[in-house]
Amino acid sequence: MSLRLNRVNEAIEHEINRVLRTYFREEAFCVTIVGTLVSADFKFVQVKFSVIGNDEVCRRMVKFFRKYKNFIQQKLNEKMQFRYAPELKFEMTDAIAHGNCMINLLNIISETEG
Repeated sequence: MSLRLNRVNEAIEHEINRVLRTYFREEAFCVTIVGTLVSADFKFVQVKFSVIGNDEVCRRMVKFFRKYKNFIQQKLNEKMQFRYAPELKFEMTDAIAHGNCMINLLNIISETEG
């Protein structure tokens, strides 16, 4: 991936996190944007998010992103100047759960060695 696409991905990720923290404080406490992937023509953005909580919280956040996708997209387009407004596609991932599992495994290893 080119340096330009990397910078755009990071900027979009940062801006979506800012929008969530600014306009949706109650919903944003349990969700983290873990990555974005912009298409080569800048018309689509795949936004990967991870949720802390049980299955009910996960379902609620999926519904949340379906409902507020256009609002988040509008705020993103106001802040970042694109020739074409990219369409956002939100996709849930279990990155936080994997991270917690790895931390637990490392803790177990360090306890057995000590």
